[in-house]
Amino acid sequence: MGLDRLFSSFTVGTLEVANRIVMPPMATNYATPEGFVTPRQIAYYVERAKGGVGYITVEHTGIRQQGKASPKMLLISSEEHALRIQALIEAVHEVGGKIVVQINHAGRQTSSAVTGLPIVGPSPIPVLPQMEIPRELSVGEIEELVEVYTTAAERVKQAGADGVELHMAHGYLICAFLSPFSNQRQDRYGGDLTGRARFAVEVLKSVRGRVGPDFPIVCRLSADEYVEGGLQVEDTRQIAKLLEKEGADALHISACNAASVFLNHPPYYVQEGVFVHLAQAVKAEVDIPVIAVGRIRNPVMANHIIGEGQADLIAMGRALIADPHLPAKAKEARFEQIIPCISCNRCIQTLRKDAVRCAVNPEAGNETQFRMTKAPRPKQVWVVGGGPGGLKAAEIAALRGHQVTVFERRQELGGRVRIGASPPKKAVLNEFIDYLARRVKALGVTVELGQEFTVQRLDAAQPDALIVATGARPRLPDWKGVAESGALAVDDVLTQAAEIGEKILVVGGGGNGAELSDYLSEMGKQVTLVEMLDVIAADLVTHLQYFLVQRLKEKGVAILTSTRVRELGRGFAVVEDAAGVKKLEGFDTIVLAIGQAPNDDIYQRLQGKVPELFLIGDAAEPREIVDAVYEGEQSAFKI
Repeated sequence: MGLDRLFSSFTVGTLEVANRIVMPPMATNYATPEGFVTPRQIAYYVERAKGGVGYITVEHTGIRQQGKASPKMLLISSEEHALRIQALIEAVHEVGGKIVVQINHAGRQTSSAVTGLPIVGPSPIPVLPQMEIPRELSVGEIEELVEVYTTAAERVKQAGADGVELHMAHGYLICAFLSPFSNQRQDRYGGDLTGRARFAVEVLKSVRGRVGPDFPIVCRLSADEYVEGGLQVEDTRQIAKLLEKEGADALHISACNAASVFLNHPPYYVQEGVFVHLAQAVKAEVDIPVIAVGRIRNPVMANHIIGEGQADLIAMGRALIADPHLPAKAKEARFEQIIPCISCNRCIQTLRKDAVRCAVNPEAGNETQFRMTKAPRPKQVWVVGGGPGGLKAAEIAALRGHQVTVFERRQELGGRVRIGASPPKKAVLNEFIDYLARRVKALGVTVELGQEFTVQRLDAAQPDALIVATGARPRLPDWKGVAESGALAVDDVLTQAAEIGEKILVVGGGGNGAELSDYLSEMGKQVTLVEMLDVIAADLVTHLQYFLVQRLKEKGVAILTSTRVRELGRGFAVVEDAAGVKKLEGFDTIVLAIGQAPNDDIYQRLQGKVPELFLIGDAAEPREIVDAVYEGEQSAFKI
């Protein structure tokens, strides 16, 4: 499969790149609380440079403390910060990579708790009604900020970067000036589009004057903010022409702001290439290169976008977190070896909690910890359970030189992920399991399917190490009438192991129950979903939760929140809500989706019988793919 367009050389100003794949700026929270680059951060970017990306854009880097977006945001607000960033740039250059640094001021999209200072914006309008109100910047402060941006860009150049990207997107400060959603000023920095674009133009003009004509400048824009009263693509086409005129070398066309958060990082419920049409619209107005972004995870799609003239370069963000070597593998037509991004947005969730982790690549952010080394001596390693955690453990153990056998009681690998991929839009999860299955096969791992593992297997052979990845089992409630109700488990329905009727009650509105309701309603079933919390799918990433809830509402699923089940019976449930106790009845089928319990029986029986014994994933504690895969790799490195 030819990817000639994607792997043709290109120039952005004076920056020459070997291919059209760009790593966009993605926050990691790997920096220190003071905003300094860390060895962890350097290793993360170096790995992606080794993978053959055209050029890397370093995550948004703050120009001053007042504009800090998160507690561990990278900063370039002093010469000391710039010196640390220089070490990152030099490390990327040492492995042959090209690197651009994005600079940013968060504006109103932060909090005084993070900055230690009052937050600011073009107008005293909060991002959302419940959020902090920014102080309106004076004209003098705006002029000062132009100089602060300029100094930061100059530091980027002096640090040896190959270019600078000015963050004018996603609702941050410059974007907030561009947008009527956030800018209601009546002076020369507000009003019509020319006024709202004045700050952006002044920053670009000043930066260009300071860094000179030969230093590449990229401007990132939200072509459509997807909020009422926000920027739309027709506005952005005009802004693009202004920026081209003032010396921008390329335009990086993104979308959204914090108020449109459900679409900001499009998950698997959103079509691939969701923002490409915006890049195409802007490209029609300018002669400088345009970069497209928006759930582009497939190099074949990326090649097609360029071939159709919709964009000149392709930003592949989460795909490069999942597999930093995607460019090299695609160029060499090793498509089956690419670790697929499953668009689950666990990276976004983990970023908000602490720092970026990847559901399918535990090495992301842990490049030093998981640097591949051969084991001191080969061992016999058994893995019980062929889900994502077990398969990752088997892959890494085999790579380290061990002889590995995987035991899976089902007739196919994948564990509950195969079942969990059944609801609408979730088939992408199978891509990751298929990848792992190919990997273990290629590495010579022995796989035994369709047999329950028992302790008696140790009578015939004795492994040196055994990893238990047996997953979880459905948790059963102690409600009156559970047995009499004939209630099914989620897996019974998704595997079609039991017959179901037309009118179905799903008890438990976490992610599993909500996704099951989506699955059933897609089949035309009449579904009622009961959840004791005041929201459903609360355990999912917010992006997934939003789209899933919309789907259920559109399909007429009856959702009863803040409702507790007190009793079950054949075709009915007794529930209690704020109005009191009532009986829900007339159901053909009841399905319980009230959580999982660790399936650790084998682990308990193996205690003291194997020299090295590990318990990972849901068998230890029911959680997510990201945890199982990380623990799988971690255990394999200990053997």
